[in-house]
Amino acid sequence: MSAPDDCLIDRIGWVPVHAGDVTLEVPLRRALLEGHVLDGLAAESPTLVPAILRQVLVPVVLAALDGVTAEEWADMLALGRFTDQQAEAINRYLTEHADAFRLFDTTRPFGQAAGLEHAHGAVKPVTALTCFTASGANTPLWDIERALFPQPLRPGAAVQWMLHTQCWDTGGIKGAAVGDGQAKDGKVYGSQKGALSGMGVTVPVGRTLFDTIVLNLPLGPRAAGDKPVWEGGPAGPQWVVRRPRGVLDWLTWQGRRIRLVHQGTDGARVVTGVVLAAGDQWEGGLPEFEPHTCWVNRAVTTVPKSAKAKPKTETSRFPYRIRPGRAAWRGLDALMAVERTFASSERQTCLAYETSLLLSQAARAVLVGDLAADYPLRVVTCSMGYDPMGSIVQDVTSDSMPLPATALCADFRMRQSVVRVHGQAEALGVAVDRLADHILLALGGRPEQVKAGEDPKGQRQSSRLLHLLEPYVTRFLAGCSTAPDDEVLDRAHLAFETLVERAVLQVAEDVLHRLPGEAFNGRVVEEKRGGKDVKVVYRQVEAERFFRAAVRRQLTYLYPPTETGKGVEKELAA
Repeated sequence: MSAPDDCLIDRIGWVPVHAGDVTLEVPLRRALLEGHVLDGLAAESPTLVPAILRQVLVPVVLAALDGVTAEEWADMLALGRFTDQQAEAINRYLTEHADAFRLFDTTRPFGQAAGLEHAHGAVKPVTALTCFTASGANTPLWDIERALFPQPLRPGAAVQWMLHTQCWDTGGIKGAAVGDGQAKDGKVYGSQKGALSGMGVTVPVGRTLFDTIVLNLPLGPRAAGDKPVWEGGPAGPQWVVRRPRGVLDWLTWQGRRIRLVHQGTDGARVVTGVVLAAGDQWEGGLPEFEPHTCWVNRAVTTVPKSAKAKPKTETSRFPYRIRPGRAAWRGLDALMAVERTFASSERQTCLAYETSLLLSQAARAVLVGDLAADYPLRVVTCSMGYDPMGSIVQDVTSDSMPLPATALCADFRMRQSVVRVHGQAEALGVAVDRLADHILLALGGRPEQVKAGEDPKGQRQSSRLLHLLEPYVTRFLAGCSTAPDDEVLDRAHLAFETLVERAVLQVAEDVLHRLPGEAFNGRVVEEKRGGKDVKVVYRQVEAERFFRAAVRRQLTYLYPPTETGKGVEKELAA
């Protein structure tokens, strides 16, 4: 018996993939069972990658195999494809649940609520599925034609953006559906944003689509009552507030009620509109088993007024967020933080990073030899920034980079090399900012005071430098992925520092180029230091001296530290 024309398992191609030099969209069964010959996902937007993996590919595999153990995970990566028994289990699962994967079914359409109607009868254009695209009153004048006459979506593209909506949609006030008993005046207030909206998403990527799926499988047995959304009954307009039952329930979380409005006949249908309403909301913060985010651990120590009472420390844990415009490699300190430790117990507030569940799994696999040291692991990062009300997308940040597998483990020298390169780049960024600030003070200006954890209002010289350093850092990380020996690694460090020195001196030269005479003569500024008012002279000579000392202090392969050099550094620091 042939599959219906709206079947996502065998008929509608909707999973975007790379196959050699070709980009195509394939049905679900082919994407899973032929993933070992497909290069990976080829999504139109990077934010689609975690949506497709989380909402369908990973849950289907986990549900079909009834969970995955560490041994099975390692065997799958070593084999590079599903075993015959696993492929049979996935085939059987897809066949059993084929009715739940019909896109235009009249009683149980995939990912939708059949017969969903907006309380005011509104049908939104398909652009409502792309929450970062301006629509309605927010549409700029030069894009008004697209808003008034939106192009219909192919069924495959509509599926992708429907999954994207569940992960990234804006929050705030949402339209209510007919039959929603919790609505007020046809609206639902205080709806949460999509499940991925509050974190910086980190997706490990492998050599093939199959490897990527395996790398994104959370390990362990299924929790009681945990199942993907399509194993439940048909969705209706009602929604609930509850905690996720387990990882499958969370990955397929339905934060919105959706119905795709389509036209045409079998084989020639297009999606022309969408009914979008409020959906389920989760209690508390993100669950502990969220696999795609790094974490920030905060420890706040309260010192009591009484000398007899002991200090009290309270800890909290929240998702790591990606700052807009930041390259992925600048978050290496969070990506490689396999152990949750606090840097200092003396400070009143301490922060420590913790890497994602999936990268922790990869680190353990490297330590026990289940993942090769030279495995070409990559990481895709993405996030969305919203306005304070959460109702408008203000920015979309995405990037990818190689991440040497051995850099995840403290027992390997590779980790120290990656940490060193990351620290050098960040420290040199601080050095050029201090050079610019020193020159500004010499000219009578006042540098912007930037608080810790905040971004400056204007562009800093460090932003330009770090942009110049990005290809060098990425090339170094790619080379480390081949697991070079110590001699090759030393040569790589020397080559890296040589290129970095050229870039940092180029930025410094632009800062110092054609300065007026006031910078050479300098200015005297009164400052408070140690509770006392002191007079400090800022001028070009000292600015260059401090800057070059900071550069030499960082580039130790080019400028090995000596006893004489240490004495000069102490003098400059004083």
